[in-house]
Amino acid sequence: MLIRLENLQSGAAALVQLAATAIIFCLTGCGGGSSTSQTIRRPPQVQPNLFGLHILFPATPLPTIGFSGARLWGIPTRWNQIERGPGTYDFSALDNFLARMYAGGINDLVYTFGGVPQWASTSPNDPSCDGAAEIPGGCWLPDDINLDGSGTDQTWITFVTAIAQHANDPTYLQTHSHIGYWESWNEWYRNPVVSTHQWSSYSLHATYAQMVRMTEDMRCIITGTGSVNGNPCSLTAIDASAKVVSPSDGGLVCCGSPQVFQNFLYCNNDPTQGGTLPNANCNTGSRGSAAVDIINSHFYIPLGMPAEELSSNAASYQALLSASDLAKPLWSDEGSWGKNAALPDLDVEASWVARYYLVGWSSGFAQMFWYTYDGADNGTLWTPSGLTPAGQAYGTVYKWIVGSKLGAPCSANGSVWTCNLTLGNGNPAEVIWDTSQSCSNGNCTTAPQPVSSSWANYQDLTGTNNNIAASGSAQVGLKPILLTPSASAAP
Repeated sequence: MLIRLENLQSGAAALVQLAATAIIFCLTGCGGGSSTSQTIRRPPQVQPNLFGLHILFPATPLPTIGFSGARLWGIPTRWNQIERGPGTYDFSALDNFLARMYAGGINDLVYTFGGVPQWASTSPNDPSCDGAAEIPGGCWLPDDINLDGSGTDQTWITFVTAIAQHANDPTYLQTHSHIGYWESWNEWYRNPVVSTHQWSSYSLHATYAQMVRMTEDMRCIITGTGSVNGNPCSLTAIDASAKVVSPSDGGLVCCGSPQVFQNFLYCNNDPTQGGTLPNANCNTGSRGSAAVDIINSHFYIPLGMPAEELSSNAASYQALLSASDLAKPLWSDEGSWGKNAALPDLDVEASWVARYYLVGWSSGFAQMFWYTYDGADNGTLWTPSGLTPAGQAYGTVYKWIVGSKLGAPCSANGSVWTCNLTLGNGNPAEVIWDTSQSCSNGNCTTAPQPVSSSWANYQDLTGTNNNIAASGSAQVGLKPILLTPSASAAP
């Protein structure tokens, strides 16, 4: 669908206030254009939990393995795929995705900004930007935001206003899922202004001051809160319930990513450690922290490394946070083992996804969005032939975790990891696995491990229940198993 919004740039602030006031009024007093009281119907909520997915293709059936959130990335909903010309918008891909999620009962999705439109780019033909094969120049900001964060930032403001108004129209929300979370940019650390690393493609050329300013503008437009360059926000909220997600970096994969993460929030990292280049305008103090509600990174694990590395990676990031940011939810809104070629054994993949979510849960993550559910090359959980073993394992661990309470954090005794929990059905349970074991060509090694006499059953990653031998030991391998008092006690 193409929509033409005339004169939005010249009168953006007034339009935001007028339209947002009408939307807020309707959220509390009308629906579908009616002046009578009506509650806006939204899809039923899945219990909030750890599990989110990236679903890339419209023909993919909605997953049945359990998830409570989805992130709009990898589908044609980037800025340069929506705003085809100044004030001309094609929301069709966004609409189709949100309608599918609504039909599946998935609400409060994550929208991530990325890709400057070619017509707005200050280097419109640059082939080194992400997505340049389709639209070059997407990593160069418009010329109305200066390196120090000053300027009107009107091109960005206009688009943020347009998409937020479109997605929060009361009638639209009768048939489309709500975008509850807004991320100001995807992997902005792949950026030669703030990092010396040479990338095969770049997400953005932007200073810290520019990224913080854009996040502040986004927050003010959508939520009506915060400040912009030190000036209190004066706009009326388009969606006062929305949350702002910090722009993502790359976990501990490489290349100064933690320093970029830290400096966006506080601009307090030692420049000699590679976090700040001389022209990076890292002078915003803690304004980045003040602009976000959710602390976020992309916690991929370096290729070939075990899933348990997530525990130390998360701890490294948490050590960078202030007390106020430690109190905010910690997200990985993109992550997995990465390229399938790095983890080619299907049994190892099944064990990996289970261990990743168990360790992530134990490490304090509030949301972890797997990349991808249906992509052919990265973290694949589903193909047109059906669920992969990893997809089946994801679904089994979902049942173990959702509604459960973790005792102490998962811990290792040598190579043997255990997690003690109370299941959602109230039964005690323990998850156990052994990282010294291996899988190859359909065969997985195990070793006997002593277990408490209170455990009589174990459930494997296929959801199959098995008796524990009377010897008081269980055969434990790389694939986690769930120990329970009986088969009927398992989820």
